Amino acid sequence: MKTLIVTSLISLITLKAAAQQVENYGDFTAKQWTFSGKYTKADYMGKPAIKLIREKETATGATIAYLNDYTFSDGTIELDIATPLPKSMISFLGVLFHFNKVGNEPRYECFYFRPFMSGQSGAMQYMPINNGLVNWPDYQAAVYQGAPVCKTQQWFHVKVDVKGPMATVFVDGKQVYQIKNLARGSSKGSVGLWLGNTPEGYFANFNVTRAATTAGKTMN
Repeated sequence: MKTLIVTSLISLITLKAAAQQVENYGDFTAKQWTFSGKYTKADYMGKPAIKLIREKETATGATIAYLNDYTFSDGTIELDIATPLPKSMISFLGVLFHFNKVGNEPRYECFYFRPFMSGQSGAMQYMPINNGLVNWPDYQAAVYQGAPVCKTQQWFHVKVDVKGPMATVFVDGKQVYQIKNLARGSSKGSVGLWLGNTPEGYFANFNVTRAATTAGKTMN
């Protein structure tokens, strides 16, 4: 009986560990990713990266990329982000998760960064997308913003930890924001990259660690 219990525990631990392995998607292959706009692979500041390119200026839209046929609910997303623009120029770059489409409308959760406001409130912005449109004016209250240091023309590292309806954001290893009630609740969907109304942005080292309950591939 003891042998059976020990064997069962080992099996459970092994399954949990397997489900929590780090998954690397930093190659940004067209087979793995869908890109909503123009992009190119590039080397920036010594790192192989993907460059998202803004083709049309609009304050209500975004250029995004997301993993195909991928389900993420709880776990962590990590990546490096860089803007090639100086601090004197506006830039909006971020990470999205729980991505789904209803018809042609993308819906997802998003944390994006304003490096030109580095260290100030608003340097990080939480924003859910519920109808395909960027609706940042509805989320300008301090409760939706953080004040991380986001370097310009250099890489900064972002980590998003999601547990149920709560998400915590870290920049270069420092916790900078936490929201306990995501607008889309304990949802699930794909993960990816986000570029706002700015000419271009670089992304590298995209890694995901899914909690045991979210591992598996099926798109809602």
